[in-house]
Amino acid sequence: MKGLTTLTRISPIPIGADEGIHSIADIEAHAQCGAGGVSLKLIKLGGFSAALEAAVRANHLGLSLNVAAKIAESSIASAATIHLACAVPTIDWGVSLTHFYLAEDIVREPLPLRDGLVALPVAPGLGVEIDEDAVHRFRVEGL
Repeated sequence: MKGLTTLTRISPIPIGADEGIHSIADIEAHAQCGAGGVSLKLIKLGGFSAALEAAVRANHLGLSLNVAAKIAESSIASAATIHLACAVPTIDWGVSLTHFYLAEDIVREPLPLRDGLVALPVAPGLGVEIDEDAVHRFRVEGL
């Protein structure tokens, strides 16, 4: 963390912490080092409730916030990420989604991304319908 402290002191732009954020303690440690913001990922923080709590803490510490998916997640995970982004106190560093990188998704209609924007799905649950045939095609047996 000493390197981060040095970097944040000399950088003319805010430094964002991404891969090192797994808990509220990580957010607090990065804030103490002068980070300007954090990137929150549902899978790294342990789910929606923990990520929302982390967002509230980051906001309290004055940190900018990005909500992100991991690489090549389906529209199911992207829908959860969008829901989180709509629930956090601020989202000033944006939302990073990855479902559109997939050649094929496991939902009937992948979440549309137009002009760099995506809307909160309005259907029940996460707002996406699972394509059971696609799930069957992509199933890997014996793991």
